[in-house]
Amino acid sequence: MRFKWFLTSLLYTALAVGSVAAPPLSGLGTVGGQVLDLKGKPVANARVTLQAAGGGHLQTMQTNGQGRFWFASLPEGQYSVRASDQGRISEWLQNVWVSPGRQTDVTLHLRQQNFSIAAPDCDRDSLTSFSSRHYTPL
Repeated sequence: MRFKWFLTSLLYTALAVGSVAAPPLSGLGTVGGQVLDLKGKPVANARVTLQAAGGGHLQTMQTNGQGRFWFASLPEGQYSVRASDQGRISEWLQNVWVSPGRQTDVTLHLRQQNFSIAAPDCDRDSLTSFSSRHYTPL
């Protein structure tokens, strides 16, 4: 009988402590979605970045095997979301609104990242003497 009483009191104590320590989830929302390539196929292990509109609350995660991701327990407000993977990147999806108790779904499309290199001021003759045989990528 004492053992039963001990287990019952332990259970009530754990429930009481858990309800005080855990923040109420009713005031929090979720951003979830999927990362796709240009052909519309899911991208596994893509890096997804979420940032609050004010510049704070930066989080990153990787997509699962189906290209899906979830950022849970977010305070209400506006966020921006972006994905990247092996030289491909999505546009920043801005003004993603998170509402308490709801999931906001987004789809991010990866495209090739364009790099541009600015050449220093020089004359045209020096540019034509450049040889690709001497170019070493970083």
